[in-house]
Amino acid sequence: MAQPTPLETSLGPLIMTFHKHAGSGDEELPNITGKGGPDVGELMTMLDHDGDGTVDFKEYITLIESLACMCNCFLEGKMYLLSAFCSVLH
Repeated sequence: MAQPTPLETSLGPLIMTFHKHAGSGDEELPNITGKGGPDVGELMTMLDHDGDGTVDFKEYITLIESLACMCNCFLEGKMYLLSAFCSVLH
């Protein structure tokens, strides 16, 4: 079997983090929640698109996608795009 690519390697930690913290109420994003942004409860409510009271893997990936896009915009100096990506969560 060939060595995994960097992209393939990055998928494992994303999946493992979801399963480690799913349903536990652990605060995995202390540098993002609070501090002028949504608290953990508000963030979970925003992510729960189907309204079933839980954040499933697809809803979690929406968060990861939004965070990755926001970080990329920040690194590229495209701050004007951040509000567009923030709206994905609402």
